[in-house]
Formats: sequence, C-alpha cells, structure tokens
Amino acid sequence: MTDRPRFHVIEGTPAPDTPVEQVRKRVRKMAKPPSMIQCHRCGGREVIQTKIGMLLKDGKPTGGTRQLLCSLCFMRGERVVLG
Repeated sequence: MTDRPRFHVIEGTPAPDTPVEQVRKRVRKMAKPPSMIQCHRCGGREVIQTKIGMLLKDGKPTGGTRQLLCSLCFMRGERVVLG
C-alpha cells in the first residue's frame, strides 16, 4: 500500500478589499441585540426557516429537521446555515 500525500495548508492571498466587502465588514461590526441572529458571512439579519427530511403522514407534512438560512445569501445561490 502506498503512502498518501499529506495535507498541507498554504497561505493564500487575502480577498480584494472591494467597496462591497467594506460595506459587509461595516454591517457585521454594527451593534445588535445579543439575541438577534445575524449572518456570519454577509451580516444580514433576514432568515428563512426550512425543514429537511419531512415525511407525509395521512396527507400532512410531519417531522423534519429545522434549519435557519440567511435569506440574502440564499438569493445569491449560497446556502448559509445560521445558529
């Protein structure tokens, strides 16, 4: 059996500091109530509640695992799960 190559972490270049990214950083740093949910990626505070793995029982949806998704990231095609 041959040895597999080891995993090595390399230092990448930082993301470009575009005006959009500057706004996102500013929004993330804004004060908010401690119990408010906020997206760690874009700083948005709008969420969508989804359920994964629901079943139909007697014609009614039951069960499933609840997930909260950032709606702003979801509109851009990213699935960011919150808290």
